[in-house]
Amino acid sequence: MGIVVIKNFRIQSLTLATILIAAMGSTSMLFASTVQYSNAQEEKTVTRDSQTVLLEGKTLPPKDFIHLYDTTPYLLKLGHVAAKLPCDSNNKTSLNVLIGQAPKLKPAELELVKPLSTPGKMCIYHVDIESGPPGENPITDIALQNPTDKEVKFGPTATVVIGVDEISPLTQTGKSMGNMSMGNNTG
Repeated sequence: MGIVVIKNFRIQSLTLATILIAAMGSTSMLFASTVQYSNAQEEKTVTRDSQTVLLEGKTLPPKDFIHLYDTTPYLLKLGHVAAKLPCDSNNKTSLNVLIGQAPKLKPAELELVKPLSTPGKMCIYHVDIESGPPGENPITDIALQNPTDKEVKFGPTATVVIGVDEISPLTQTGKSMGNMSMGNNTG
C-alpha cells in the first residue's frame, strides 16, 4: 500500500507541476498580450465623438471660414464629415470643407449624396477623412470656408456633422501647432 501512495504522490506531483507550468505559460502569454494591447493603445485610440453644427440663420462672409472642430493635441486618425449645404442646379456648392492641421488646410473632395439632395437648393455631401502615416497629411482641424466674393446665408436644415472614430497623440509634442489665420494654404 505504501508503494501505491508513492505512485499517487508522484502522479499528483506531476499533475501539479504540469498545472504550474501551464499557468506560468498562460501568464506569460497574457502579459505579452497585455503589452501588445497597451502598445497598440499608445498608437491610436478608438473613440466615437460626433458634433452637429446647425447653420440655419448664420452668415459666412466672403473669403472667411467657420472653424468647426479641433482635435489638438491629438491627430484625427479616422472620421467622417457630412454636410448639407446650399448648391446650384448642377449639385455644386460654392463652399469648401477644409481639413488638415492648421494653418495647412486643404479642401476635402466631397461626394454628393444624390438621393438626399435637391439641386438648386440644398445638397448633402460627405467625405471619409484619415490622417496619413506619422508626419504625412495630419488632420487636427475641420473648417467650413467661403472662398467666394459673396456672403453666404444659411437657410433651414443647413448642417455639418463631424464623426470621429480614432485619434492618436500628435508626434510634434511641444511644437507650435499653427493657427487658423486666413493666410492658410487652401490651394
